[in-house]
Amino acid sequence: MMKKILITGGSHSEIPLIDAIRRLGDHYIISTGRDEGGLGHQKTDKYVRGDYSDGDFVLKLAREEGVAAIVSGCNDFAYLSTAYACEALGLPGHDSYETARKFHRKNVLRSICEKLGVRVPFFREIAAESELEKYEWNYPIIIKPTDLTGGKGVRKCSNLYEAQQAYHMAVMMTRQNVVLAEEYIEGTNNGASMLLKEGKVVFSFFDNEEYYLNKYLVSGAYAPSDLSEETRAEIVSGAEKIAKELSLTDGLFHCQYIVDKDGKPYLIDPCRRTPGDLYVMLVEYSTGCRYAENIVRAELAMDYELPEKPDNRIVARECLMTDRNGIFRGIEIPNEYRKRMIDSIIWARSGFLVDDYLKFKFGIVFYEFENREIQKYLLKYQYSNISIKMEDVEGRTEEIPD
Repeated sequence: MMKKILITGGSHSEIPLIDAIRRLGDHYIISTGRDEGGLGHQKTDKYVRGDYSDGDFVLKLAREEGVAAIVSGCNDFAYLSTAYACEALGLPGHDSYETARKFHRKNVLRSICEKLGVRVPFFREIAAESELEKYEWNYPIIIKPTDLTGGKGVRKCSNLYEAQQAYHMAVMMTRQNVVLAEEYIEGTNNGASMLLKEGKVVFSFFDNEEYYLNKYLVSGAYAPSDLSEETRAEIVSGAEKIAKELSLTDGLFHCQYIVDKDGKPYLIDPCRRTPGDLYVMLVEYSTGCRYAENIVRAELAMDYELPEKPDNRIVARECLMTDRNGIFRGIEIPNEYRKRMIDSIIWARSGFLVDDYLKFKFGIVFYEFENREIQKYLLKYQYSNISIKMEDVEGRTEEIPD
C-alpha cells in the first residue's frame, strides 16, 4: 500500500526533498504552505493550502490524511511544527518539540553553547529598549530577532540610538518577547552541514558564503571551503557537544559560522531543517553524497547511505539577484559562466515586478570550475558580468549589471 508522506513546505527549496521522497519508495506526497504557486507543490500528489508554522494545523492535516511520516520543509517554523505534530502522533525522525524549541531559539541555544564551551559571540537578551543602556557595549553590535532566519530583522548598529531603533524593528518582526543583542565579529562567513548518527557527526561539508547587497542574506556559497582542518574539527566537536546535551535525534545539523582572523569559529545560526535555496544540491555536486536523500532517510527513520570517500569537486551555488526594483525582462549569462554551468533553475518570468531587490532572487545556478583560481576570479566579478534586464515602472529600459 502506498504510504502517505506530508512535507511542510513546497517552494523551490523543497524540490530536492520531494524528489528524494520519490526515490525512496512508492509514496503519496502531500505538501502544504500558504503559497499555492510554489514550484515544489507542482511536484507533489496533493497540495493543501495552510500555514505550516501553525503546529495545530499541521497536526490536524497529518491526522486527517493518515500520514506515515512528516518531512520538514526548509524553514525553522516548518521544523517546529513538524516536531510538534510528530511528537503528538508518535511519528519518528524528529527531535521532541521541547528540544526543537530550544535549538531554534537563538538566545536559548547560545546560553547552552556558553555552558558547553562552544564559542558564540558575547550576547544579551533584551526585553525592553531601556535594557540596552545597562551594558557597556563595544560598538558596533548586532540586533536580531531570536526566531527568524534569512537576515530578517538583523541590523548592525554603531551606537545606542541605532541599537534602540533596531530593537523596535526586531520587536515588530519576532514572535518572542525578547530580541538578541550580540557583539559584532569581524571575519569570514562560512557554512557547515553535518549528519548526526547517535550523537556523532558521520558526514560533514563546509563552504565559503557570499553576500551581495544585503549583508545578512546569503547570495551564494562555494566549495571546497578555505577553513583549516583545525577549525573544521572545532566545528564538528561543537556540534557533537550540542547533540549530546540536547539528545538530538539522528539527522541534519546545519549551521552558519563567522570565523575570525585567528581561525576561531563563532556559531551564529544553527538549524535542524534543510537549508534553503537548493543548498543540498551544492553538497551533492561537491561530494557525490545524495544529501537530500540522506536527510529524508533520517526523517523517515531509515539508515543513511553515505559514500565511502566523498568527492571534492570545485563548485558553487549562486543566486541571481539585481541591484534595483523594477520590472524583470530577462537575464544574460556570458559564455565564460554558461559553459561552466552544471545545473540551474530560473523561476522569474518576464514582466514580474520586483519591489524588494535586497531579498528577491530570480533563480539559482550551479557551476563547476577547473581550479580554485578561476573559481574565485569568476565569482568575484559575477555581479558585474551577469546582466539582468530591468525596466523601471515609468517605462524606461536599461541593462543593469547584476
